[in-house]
Amino acid sequence: MKNNQLLKNIFSLGSVQLVNYVFPLITVPYVSRIIGPDSYGIINYATAFIAYFTLLIGYGFDLTGTRKIARNPDDNHYVSTVFSQILNARILLFFVSCLLFVLSVLFVGPLKQNTYVTVTLFISTISSVLVPQYIYQGKQQLSIFSILNFLKGLINTILIFVLIQHKEDYIILPTLNVVLGLLSSVFLLVYACKKFNLKFRWVKLKNSFRLLLDEKVIFISTVVISLYTTTNTVVLGFFASAADVGFFTVSISLLNVINSVISVPFSTAFFPFIGNAFGKSRETGLEVIRKIFPIISYLTFFAGLTLYIFAPFIIELFYGSQFHKAILSFRIMAFAPFVISMSNVFGIQTMLNLNMDKTFFRATATASILGLLLNIAMSKFYGYIGTAWNTIIIETFVSAYMYFLLRRNNIEVFEKKYFSPKFVLTFLKSASSRSNKFDK
Repeated sequence: MKNNQLLKNIFSLGSVQLVNYVFPLITVPYVSRIIGPDSYGIINYATAFIAYFTLLIGYGFDLTGTRKIARNPDDNHYVSTVFSQILNARILLFFVSCLLFVLSVLFVGPLKQNTYVTVTLFISTISSVLVPQYIYQGKQQLSIFSILNFLKGLINTILIFVLIQHKEDYIILPTLNVVLGLLSSVFLLVYACKKFNLKFRWVKLKNSFRLLLDEKVIFISTVVISLYTTTNTVVLGFFASAADVGFFTVSISLLNVINSVISVPFSTAFFPFIGNAFGKSRETGLEVIRKIFPIISYLTFFAGLTLYIFAPFIIELFYGSQFHKAILSFRIMAFAPFVISMSNVFGIQTMLNLNMDKTFFRATATASILGLLLNIAMSKFYGYIGTAWNTIIIETFVSAYMYFLLRRNNIEVFEKKYFSPKFVLTFLKSASSRSNKFDK
């Protein structure tokens, strides 16, 4: 039954991510030809900056909360306690974010290009406070996400074609995303409370601070990861025009399609599944990882190869000739989803499930420092092309370094025999047959 549930979760999350990007890809050829690179640059820069506040409010609870709930998912009182602790902590972090946001708008120049876009996108952080994704992940019940995201994507797509007619209408894009995102988060919160019989309780402020201190290692790790991911766009904004930021961000956005449709569903669905396997024994968990690793590797590698070959066609199709400068940066980063999937297996799936939080932090912190320094130099002297090279270089470094740290701790996640195409096909066929059997 667990295999069946896992496959359903992967499908559900894959559908969620597919919808998140398929609907936008339907609208992109239309919108990009209306608003142009400059407007895309303004929206994407503000989005990258607001991601810091989303990161602060999230505080890594989608990992730590999932890990806690996955250990005892059937005890509703226990799950309610975890839910109350996390929601209280996130509310506290939201008020801290409000103060930091006001200071940012006053002192960060690029944010003033369009304060409406910046403020609107900040409102979206309320969704990060409310959305209880860690509960659904911990209980391995994620099908509701696919249904809700389909409806949200469909409504958003229809409204874009109806409302965006002129270049100045670009401000409608963040508005629609924020409104629909908030409605979705509220629904998921209410639905989770009713479905899992959750009871929210206010906790003492000191207890919220204690939780934040207890989970600080994972949070700091997510922060340092952003220093060599999201910060690429933020740093580029200080040295390049809005149009150049647009060229880089449309490239990375398209690459995120592959990462989100393939890597993210596997990562999110496998995390509690692998955690449960590690609960049985260390070797059982590692064996599961060894069998999953080749599947993710093959999928993301061939996806990257396809993107590299067809880059000119893809950029022209979705963004038009005015974005032709994005082709080179797109090709430079084409294999980023493949490299990121490696670091996900080594870091999140293996290190965190083995409670190697400090080792995970060491790897990400080292990469963030190198990435930030290299990014400043590359962006300053080579513009968005330098930022693209920095992205792939640092992602490759962190994957290699994580693998080195695992080997140094006598942990091997690579098993040559499992990379045999015959084994991969047999494994997938076996999983599929078990799923069909349970469905019957």
